[in-house]
Amino acid sequence: MPKVLFYAGTAFCLFLALTSAAEAARQIQSGTFAFAAVGAEGAFSPRAGWAIVVALVTGLASAAIFLRMAALLAARNLFGAFMAIFAVSGAMIALAGVLFLQARMAVVADRGLLAALSEIHLAASLFLGFFVGLGLLSMRPYFRVQASRFLSISVAFPLPLFVLIVVQEMFVKASPPPLPAASPASIVFLGIVAVLFFAIAVHCIRHRHLFLEMTNLRELLDGRVDPGARPTGRPIRLGGAAFDS
Repeated sequence: MPKVLFYAGTAFCLFLALTSAAEAARQIQSGTFAFAAVGAEGAFSPRAGWAIVVALVTGLASAAIFLRMAALLAARNLFGAFMAIFAVSGAMIALAGVLFLQARMAVVADRGLLAALSEIHLAASLFLGFFVGLGLLSMRPYFRVQASRFLSISVAFPLPLFVLIVVQEMFVKASPPPLPAASPASIVFLGIVAVLFFAIAVHCIRHRHLFLEMTNLRELLDGRVDPGARPTGRPIRLGGAAFDS
């Protein structure tokens, strides 16, 4: 992984942690939801263009970190690696869709068209939340091997919390577009996401050699030999897969 991309991804993971914590605190105070260019009660920020660009770059840089984790996971758990790639790809597609909708909504003057785009934006934001929760959950096999038990357990919480948000939308009270209404579930969801992205940034810095060194999967999958096991005679093969347990 290129050094520039690694350090940019780590910095943006930390940025996501700070913005998620700030949004959770703001929801506790004001009870309204905001995301990128869309502020409280659907109002657009005067710097909507810059907010959209920053959000898109943040998503791309953070996705690169998750894809690198998926590459490291592939030698041990190929299904988990493919699942992580699927979830990260879905999250990036959903994020791009939400941001492009915001870019269109910021310049539309027709109220009828704006109302239709707002409804689509609400559905797309829920789509994004689902893939964020799924992406974090898909990283659980990686964190079980390379990180602490705290991370491997914590990544399982965002997706069930998002399911609570969807259940509230379907059976309790539908939120007015363009964003879901603030709720205890959304506040806890953002709080856990903030803690997780902060922990991921710290993990990346502590294990930066894993991200910066080249990974040759063919060499990892080749059987390993212990030349010192038998001073005379045939050497012992130590297995046919990487990270044997």
